[in-house]
Amino acid sequence: LPFEDESLSFVYSYNAIFHMTKQDIKVSMAEIERVMKPEGLCFVNFLSVDSQSFGQGDKIGEGEFREQHDGLDFMHSYFEDDEPNAYFAGFEVLHKEKRIRELLIEGERNVRAYIDYIARKK
Repeated sequence: LPFEDESLSFVYSYNAIFHMTKQDIKVSMAEIERVMKPEGLCFVNFLSVDSQSFGQGDKIGEGEFREQHDGLDFMHSYFEDDEPNAYFAGFEVLHKEKRIRELLIEGERNVRAYIDYIARKK
């Protein structure tokens, strides 16, 4: 990230970070930790393997799939419930919640499951 060390007090990455490979997410989470001030807050969420779309598309890694929607390629990484915990070693997790949402997309029921974190940098 193009920011100085410990320069941000708040980072918000919602419905975004899981569009990368898990290796890239690991790097991105380390960057988030680097740029955050001590006591800074971050809000980050991850796709759960309990999402209806888990396993769809071309598998490119463990829990990683390249999916196509409306002629466009999308990367999705899916996580087991405690799998993202490893990204938060330098944080105090203030809130962790698994959310399951039912959406109606073009008349079809779609279930999306997310693992949400609110964390404070130590």
